[in-house]
Amino acid sequence: MATLSYLNKRVLVVDDQRPFLILLRGIMNNLGATSVVVVQNGESAVAACRQEKFDIIISDLHLGSDKKNGYQLLEELRVRKLVKATTIYMMVSADSDRPMVLGSIEKQPDGYIIKPFSQSQLHNRLAKAYQKRQTLQHIYQKIMDGDNASAIEECRNLIRSGNRYSKYCLSILLDLLWREGRNEEALQLLNSISDAKPLPWINIALARTHLYLGNIPDAMLLASRVAAQKLYAVEGLDIMAQCRVKRNELDEALKTIQTSLNLAPFSLTRQFLGCEIARLAGDFEMAKNCCQAILEQSKKSVHRSVTHLCNYVRSILDAASKAEDKKIRNRYHQEAMLVLQRNRNDELLSRTKESFDYNIFEELIGARINLIDGKLLEAKRALNATQYELRQRFEEYPMALAPDSLTLMSDLGEFEEASQLLMEMRSSNLPVDPNLQYLINNIEHRQNEIRENYNKYNRAGISQYAEGQYEAAYQSFLSAQELAPMNTGVALNLLQCLIKLMEKMQKPDQPLIMKCRQTYRMVDGMRLPESHQTKFDSIKDKVKSYLEHR
Repeated sequence: MATLSYLNKRVLVVDDQRPFLILLRGIMNNLGATSVVVVQNGESAVAACRQEKFDIIISDLHLGSDKKNGYQLLEELRVRKLVKATTIYMMVSADSDRPMVLGSIEKQPDGYIIKPFSQSQLHNRLAKAYQKRQTLQHIYQKIMDGDNASAIEECRNLIRSGNRYSKYCLSILLDLLWREGRNEEALQLLNSISDAKPLPWINIALARTHLYLGNIPDAMLLASRVAAQKLYAVEGLDIMAQCRVKRNELDEALKTIQTSLNLAPFSLTRQFLGCEIARLAGDFEMAKNCCQAILEQSKKSVHRSVTHLCNYVRSILDAASKAEDKKIRNRYHQEAMLVLQRNRNDELLSRTKESFDYNIFEELIGARINLIDGKLLEAKRALNATQYELRQRFEEYPMALAPDSLTLMSDLGEFEEASQLLMEMRSSNLPVDPNLQYLINNIEHRQNEIRENYNKYNRAGISQYAEGQYEAAYQSFLSAQELAPMNTGVALNLLQCLIKLMEKMQKPDQPLIMKCRQTYRMVDGMRLPESHQTKFDSIKDKVKSYLEHR
């Protein structure tokens, strides 16, 4: 069995408190380490790991109130592959607060040690972690290389050998099988090792596997057993919440995921799940709070993205759009604008590599607020101006801004533009997180519901117009416009129809002239697609003459 010698090991120590940093360096020197690098924050640790691959990293959990913490550092180093398959990552903390401890353990460091501790205690933890890493290094390496199939075979071989780490290797194997969608294999494996009183972690693995296979009653039963215990309770609650969603027990699912979030809030996956369930249950305030937590937790992590800021602002507007009380709706609007103001100079924006323009984002959010308040023309003018600016400034559409444009297009009834943008989003490399997927699905669902009837009325109007049935065509176009209130195509069709109706009048018909003026304002001054512009140019003078002389 491999014995840990520190003589040839490169060690990185990360702690924001200089006295403890010096103490830890002294301990590692006493243990025989001659190469010990010390840094006081997560960013410096990442920079150090870009320079060299360390054998041992010892990091404090808390690295400053506004800095990357220890488990965010661990995750970034692994995602960016700045550590070796054999690197030991030891988490150190004086914090025994349950949410923070659970948040750290969920990232699976090689060890977690609570201050104060002795030199011998630290050595014992490091030695155990070293032995495990050395034994499983081939599995870890294949996982790092993305070769899950080979990693699965390595796991099976090690388990068959009866190695002392077989139990731990089993958990790695199950995770790999789930990732590859080989859930039936996972179930067979678990059934082969479970007995009359299986351990809690096996029960939770069984519950998760049954959930993936759609065996909801079995998943629910096993998860509820685990949730009643202290160990793995949070994982049990997560699975219970998902099972209740499958059963359409949304209120109960909401209570369950809220309990889980209260116990262990420092998980982006759990916050995304909370957000999803909250929306399904109609609790848009909770969905907003989850989006805020996702933003705050991701800012200093490898998952930082301007998309999380956008999603948070969008979640506020979602809550506003569902509020029936005008005062509550205005309060949400003010909150959205305040978040925009506070984050204008955020470091996140200066560091992002995503195509993004904060001014345009603010304009789009302002347009959405106008839309919620019923100011459709103002919303359409802002949408029209921002789309022209985006197409002029960027070679490819900035996908971080696409959801707000898409929402406006859909709600205003500009289905053709929305369909085109949806196609661009699908073909882009934009990471689709659960929040973005919810938005896309929601918009597609609304479009499919409305567009079929819209097309029916619009086509009927076109056919009736061609046959000279102008009154019938006018009514059909009005019906289409009720479904798509600011659609440019139907507005132009209405203007054509209104001209024909007014040509037949002996004296001005004020309701028709008022409708003509209102419809004309919807397209006048807009930057239109070429086909629409040609059509508008052909009727513009005639429309203006009716409006000026009558």
